[in-house]
Amino acid sequence: MSKREMPEEEPLNLVPIMNLVTILIPVLLMAIKSLELAVIDTSLPAISPSSAAPPDDIPDKPPLQLKMAVTNQGIRLLGANEYLYPGQVKSDNADEEQGKPDVPCKSNARCKGIDDYNWSDLSQKLALIKKAAQDDDRDSDSVVLISDNNIKYEILVKAMDTSRRSADGNKLFPSVSIAGGTNQ
Repeated sequence: MSKREMPEEEPLNLVPIMNLVTILIPVLLMAIKSLELAVIDTSLPAISPSSAAPPDDIPDKPPLQLKMAVTNQGIRLLGANEYLYPGQVKSDNADEEQGKPDVPCKSNARCKGIDDYNWSDLSQKLALIKKAAQDDDRDSDSVVLISDNNIKYEILVKAMDTSRRSADGNKLFPSVSIAGGTNQ
């Protein structure tokens, strides 16, 4: 009987796999190092009790309570009229101005992107509001940002940045709160 010869098993060559792992580890570590995360400091608006204040607790000068509504047509500034329109009287025809943005898009139509919003005009109006509130001893550092549900994230970030500092670097409203959006 002839004996069948079994071929000897060759040892597995792990050198190419070890070389690949040796190269991959530094590459992956460098990729993780280049990943940077940005955090935007914001808060939710405070919820106050719905009970009305007694008549003796009504302040002489109500707080500013500035709100910015970001829509596809532009940005509306909401709050006390004497601050939003310093030296002016708002039109008596409230129905005509309802929904009309205080800072319309540059194209005077629907905003097509982040560059179509008039950020410099918004900054100037916020600076006027801030100055009028400071002159009247009703200074506030907060603004509530309200947006439509279809507004892009980059536009909200730009609105937050614009509300925090003016074009010349002065502090405007550094405390930005985000409120729920509208369904338009």
